[in-house]
Amino acid sequence: MDPLDPRDPLDDIEDADDDDDDLAPPQFYLTTFIPRPAWYDLGVDEATAFLQNRVAQLNEAFVEEDEGVIWAYRYHVMERAREVDAVVLLWMITSDEALETLESTLRRSDVNEYFDWSVIGGEQNNAPQDILGAFMGTLIPESSEHPRPSEN
Repeated sequence: MDPLDPRDPLDDIEDADDDDDDLAPPQFYLTTFIPRPAWYDLGVDEATAFLQNRVAQLNEAFVEEDEGVIWAYRYHVMERAREVDAVVLLWMITSDEALETLESTLRRSDVNEYFDWSVIGGEQNNAPQDILGAFMGTLIPESSEHPRPSEN
């Protein structure tokens, strides 16, 4: 009987490091949808079918298990003289396919007929520096003697 070849534990660590290098950090997007009058003109069945079709389209693109909507919230506000319902969704996206599908869904004419929407988010690699720079920029007066942090 031949002895088993001993495994080098460093090989496992190097393999794990190689896998981590291939994975990009997740991207987070916050979308807000505010219904337009055309949305309220839909019947319940039509609105349900529309949403089911858009959700199915997006779900097909979510390759990874942890992709997709990770938080949702509906709120009701008064906007000028009218009441507005809005839906806010926080997305975690780890694949290019899912990001492309979300972008193409937001560009659809039927989505734009029924909703005004906005998106905040993107790659998060430099978010702490962006946040610091944004806030510090509000504190330092604009002058040639004191350049803004983003100009350094």
